[in-house]
Formats: sequence, structure tokens, C-alpha cells
Amino acid sequence: MSSDSKRRPGGRSARVRQAVLDAAFAELGEKGYGGLSIEAVALRSGVAKTTVYRRWPTRDELVADALDSRSDRYEPVPDTGSLRGDLKEFCEGVRAKLTSNHGKAMLKSLVAAVDQSPEVIETVQRFWRERRDVGGRLVERWIRKGVLRPETDADLLVEVILAPIYLRVLLPGGPLTADVLEGFIDLALDGVLEAAAPGRTIIDQATATASESAI
Repeated sequence: MSSDSKRRPGGRSARVRQAVLDAAFAELGEKGYGGLSIEAVALRSGVAKTTVYRRWPTRDELVADALDSRSDRYEPVPDTGSLRGDLKEFCEGVRAKLTSNHGKAMLKSLVAAVDQSPEVIETVQRFWRERRDVGGRLVERWIRKGVLRPETDADLLVEVILAPIYLRVLLPGGPLTADVLEGFIDLALDGVLEAAAPGRTIIDQATATASESAI
């Protein structure tokens, strides 16, 4: 049996799809939604234009699929053993994606695209929902452990932490260093941490609760 016949069915199709989506994502980052064309994506990916059009008849369908391929739905929830450690790792992952080669340009282009395409709006909303879900599962873990108040709104807390990161990427609002991320986290947590027991600081209690949960 030849090596070709042993290949998994659809293997080439999967590679072609990935090449096109990678090219679309790069074009989106470099030229924005308004400057993206299927012709340019085909040229960049090395895939015939007719093949691209056959699978993605419109630009919106291609953009939506490209964004979906970078979804956070399979992103693991950080588990460092501490609330702040988990949030820091989560925020650093978001920062890395947004400040990557095409991340910042892509984000700006999507802000413009949501006024032009209902399909892109739905994709962006789903993308954002999946990112919040990762952070939400993280927050809910620490609610169950008693470190965060039981009435804490997990989604809202995640939005409060992520919003300044997005703002600094979209606007020239200053650096996004590790210290800055920790500052965002500290400000957001003020008011949702459970009150410390007598003789203990909130930080001491959070650390102790995490240690007790691990026993």
C-alpha cells in the first residue's frame, strides 16, 4: 500500500483550509476588514481562488471562519494555586494574543467591521463570549473556594479586568507590563474578596483558603 493511500481522508483538505484561514487572519491584521479580499487571501495562501470561493462564497463567511479558528473555546483555565496567579496568567494570555504581530491591527479592524456586517458581529460576540467563559470558570472556582464573595458576578468581574487591557491595545493608553496587569487585577478584586478573618489580611486569607482547598 502506498504512503498516499495510508493518509487520513480529508488530510489535504484540512491543510488547505488551515492555509486559507491563516492567510485570511494575516490579511485581516495587515489590511483590516475593509481591505481584505478573497483574491489576496488566495494569493497569500497559495490556494486557487476558485477553491477559496467554493468553500467561502463571501468575504464575511471567510472572516467569520478565520476568527472562529482562533477561538478561545478550548483554552485551558489557568490553575496556579492562587487567585491572583490564575488571573495574572489569564490576563497575560489575552495580552499576548492582542499584542501579537496581527493582534492589534485585527482588533481595530473588527471594531470597524461590526458596523458593516451582521455575520461578523455574531462572530465577534461569540469570540468575546468564549474568552469571558474561560475567565468566568476561573472566577467561579474561587467563589466555590470561599475566596470571592458568593454573589460575585463572574462575567462582570472578567469584563472589568479585561476592559482596560483592550483599551490600552486600541488606544495609546500606556504600557501593558506585568505590573500594570497586576494593578488592573488588584483594582478589580477590591470589593469582591471575602472579608478577612480577625488578625488576617485579605491576602493572607486568600492564600490560606487556597492551601486548605488543596489538602
